[in-house]
Amino acid sequence: MIYLLDQTNLVQVCGEASNVLEAVTLIKTIPVDVLFLDINMPGFSGIQLAESLKSHPSPPAIIFVTAHSKHALAAFDVNAVDYLMKPVDVDRLEIALNKVLEKSGDASDREVESEARVAVSKGNKKFLLNPDEIAYFMAKDDYSYIYTAQDHYLSTASLTSFEERLSENGFFRTHRRYLVNLDWISSVESTAGSSLLITLKNDSHSRIPVSRRRVVEFKQLVGF
Repeated sequence: MIYLLDQTNLVQVCGEASNVLEAVTLIKTIPVDVLFLDINMPGFSGIQLAESLKSHPSPPAIIFVTAHSKHALAAFDVNAVDYLMKPVDVDRLEIALNKVLEKSGDASDREVESEARVAVSKGNKKFLLNPDEIAYFMAKDDYSYIYTAQDHYLSTASLTSFEERLSENGFFRTHRRYLVNLDWISSVESTAGSSLLITLKNDSHSRIPVSRRRVVEFKQLVGF
């Protein structure tokens, strides 16, 4: 879960607990905005902890993470924001976190902050890129490849998650495999079959396709 939360770039992990008593101690000493709870734990259950937090002066949002769907109804009875089934994937986790942001009332501020940087990897290093540095994303296998003017990077986050985060930053999904920064477009040419090919600034050799079903929307966005 810590690895997946790091991939979302939406939260900072401030503590871990192996049972309810440890969790209660942490919540009393550390400001906690969202709590990820398993159902079955040593001693008290996650449901019991969630119930007890109703009387907390600033109760954290609760997201249950469990392998058992049978507890879903009980989870929402204690006002859980979401209920994730194991194994959890990063796209589903981001949906749950966005629910927390919306409920907290400062979703727009938090979303702008999270979109300001894109976490990427190259070799054993991680980098944070500003959206305007990125020319385009390309999906391949189970990864997203991120291209800048000078280099390319890797991310395990899906192209769909980047599309949702960066649509307000001028990125457009031209094709199921490509997400393009519209500010980086140098020229556009028509091809057979009513599709288009994009050439980007500083990359005259690559051609990025615009699928036929996205052509009309693309032309409207760029003013053709």
